[in-house]
Amino acid sequence: MTGENQGGLGLRGPDLQDSGPGLVPGRSCGTCSLCCKLYPVRELSKPAGQWCIHAVPGSGCNNHQNRPHACRQFFCAWRLDPNLGPEWKPEVSRFVLSADPAYQALTVMVDPGMPLAWRREPYYSRLKQFSEAAFRQNKKVLANLRGHITVILPDRDVPIGVIAPEEEIVIWREGSTYGAMSRRGPETTSGASSGRLKPPPVEPKGSKAAGGPTLDDSGFLQSVFREAFEKTCLLLDDPNIGDLPALSSIIRGRNKVLDETAESYAKAGGAECRAGCVSCCYLMVMGTPFEILSIARHLLETKTPAEIEGVMERLRKVSEMPLDAALRVKAKTPCALLENGRCTAYEQRPSVCRMTLSQSRAACDSCLERAGGSIPYIEQPARIAAVMQMGIDHALITRRHLSTETAELSRALLIALRDYEGTLTIWLEGKDPFPGAHAGAPGTLSSRERAIDAARRFGAA
Repeated sequence: MTGENQGGLGLRGPDLQDSGPGLVPGRSCGTCSLCCKLYPVRELSKPAGQWCIHAVPGSGCNNHQNRPHACRQFFCAWRLDPNLGPEWKPEVSRFVLSADPAYQALTVMVDPGMPLAWRREPYYSRLKQFSEAAFRQNKKVLANLRGHITVILPDRDVPIGVIAPEEEIVIWREGSTYGAMSRRGPETTSGASSGRLKPPPVEPKGSKAAGGPTLDDSGFLQSVFREAFEKTCLLLDDPNIGDLPALSSIIRGRNKVLDETAESYAKAGGAECRAGCVSCCYLMVMGTPFEILSIARHLLETKTPAEIEGVMERLRKVSEMPLDAALRVKAKTPCALLENGRCTAYEQRPSVCRMTLSQSRAACDSCLERAGGSIPYIEQPARIAAVMQMGIDHALITRRHLSTETAELSRALLIALRDYEGTLTIWLEGKDPFPGAHAGAPGTLSSRERAIDAARRFGAA
């Protein structure tokens, strides 16, 4: 941690007035210790993003009396500003809001386990308000994810990346449009008397600038991969948790993150997906082995034998079609899990179903009607889900030698429903539980190969 009382960039009222040095009466850290993970502590040689050796998550510090000076002096914004409600407590929001004197900024220190938490409501719109007020004081609002900085502006988010020691972040406004960039040197071009910064007429060599929101950078994707890999390993390595409970916990945690990510992007990108829209349910869907086994277990636990037989009959009909995505669309045959316009395994649906976000329902309906065409998708959520799954897959491969090959949903689910226990056993033995259900063009990488390749690229091999 650097500086003192980092949470003290005041948030009182719309103009970010100083809150004063006092703590808000009645508030305490309690079970929250997220700062013990997210911030570096030089005295302990602790890097950012890793739990302190003295931290007991959910309990506090086991070396509290002898904690470093930086820890003693630090208070997050929630402890200092009475205008921040209980939802801003870090263990709830999953980020730590604090002042950063080095950048004259209000910083959102993001938990890598929930990298998009700050983009959820009610936080995102409030951070935009903070940004507008901070701009009038020549201050900034930054999101920090493992050292990768994103400038939160009133009208956009600008990914900057890692800031070198000799660089600074500058912000400006031209008309109603805001901008931000990093550049070398302390010089800035002053604007109006309010301290606004204007962009230089020529972009300095070596500077990093961006004009719109994007999360498609290697640092962010690396954090997604590593967090998924490390959390999965942690659960699989716990001697007090069996493999099946660990796997169930892994997929529940993954689904929670994916749903929150999809919701955030859907709002920001204007997705038109709504209840009752089923055009995407006519596509060929690939699922991971445990996704398919989870759906099978859900169906067996919630449906009568007669209902299961009805599902299997529909699965058999779909399974008769070739493993070809284009032919599946032309066949206009819906997913076997679709009943009366609703998915009967909605909470257990595969990640591809969770992250397919269309910006035009009319385009979806037209493509279904004409058995082809173009649909404007919001692409980032699917990429995030793919990288997260590769992190999970790499842990399953290295820790348990399990098959991670995706399989076509209908064929694989039919196999699992015929003999759930036998299929599960085959998978846990490291064998392929769904032979004949895999699809992929010749020469394409398998799920295993993609996970191993990602681990090399992201430094987790």
